[in-house]
Amino acid sequence: MKHIKSSFSDDLAKKIIGNTENASKYLMELKKQTCNHSIKTYMISRGKNAGSEALDLTSKEIWKTIVDTWEYEIGKTIIRSLFVETEKYKNGKEAVNAIDILIKEWEKLKLGDIAWPFSQGAFDEFVQRVNSEKSNGYEKDTKVKIAAVKYRRIKEINTVRNDFIETLIFEKNENILPTLNHRRGVDFFINGISFDQKVAKSPTNEFKRYYGENWKQVAVVQPELVAKYLYTYQDEGRFGADPRLLVVYLDEDVSIEKIKNTIDSANLYEPIEVTFTYKHKTTGEKNYKVACFVILLHN
Repeated sequence: MKHIKSSFSDDLAKKIIGNTENASKYLMELKKQTCNHSIKTYMISRGKNAGSEALDLTSKEIWKTIVDTWEYEIGKTIIRSLFVETEKYKNGKEAVNAIDILIKEWEKLKLGDIAWPFSQGAFDEFVQRVNSEKSNGYEKDTKVKIAAVKYRRIKEINTVRNDFIETLIFEKNENILPTLNHRRGVDFFINGISFDQKVAKSPTNEFKRYYGENWKQVAVVQPELVAKYLYTYQDEGRFGADPRLLVVYLDEDVSIEKIKNTIDSANLYEPIEVTFTYKHKTTGEKNYKVACFVILLHN
């Protein structure tokens, strides 16, 4: 696990801060910190003008300076302050209004229940089913068009909702350090350890089949089982045995207020440990142990 309290690298700095523009803002803010003189001392030792209002550093020097002067608590505070200036954070704060507009548009288009017309990656299978139906080509075209519109709009609603969730998580715990630019594999550092946020539509079909009609109650009482199934039955093309913050829908129509209340009461301080076995196509079964957080969204 990447632990930025004890070690920091150029690669980690870029994953968290994202680009040179953000990195420059970070260093300028660090220069203002009267309690930290390491940046000024470092720049003077490099023959730079530490008192300048602009950074007299190349891109390579900027990243090296961040790594060489890194102090976790100060760095976390600065990065959190920069995060609230990002479009990602602003979108999250406006998400409630945005979702309300999207849902009203859905209702105006008379698209029915807000439910997936087909699962992600299964469009070809959906079209084949439609083609096998005993109806004319125009009716099949209409059905596919409506399904495509529903799919696009649900994706849009979920993107806005996920921004909202990420914002709530950020505000929930002062010890969360967010990434300023999205990089696959890392969304947050919690207590110095990297966690990738994953949002799941359900605890997997396998979970539902195994626990039958009581699957929802089992999930609420034993969230570690939900995590185990999500890790075990993940797609191999996106396989990962890394720490994750799992946000899992047990109901499709969870209200914004319910999401907010759930995250407000969630434990985002101590992760749970999960062991699972994954059957790889080429290397066979392997056992893994991971740390994760689980947030269950339900009515």
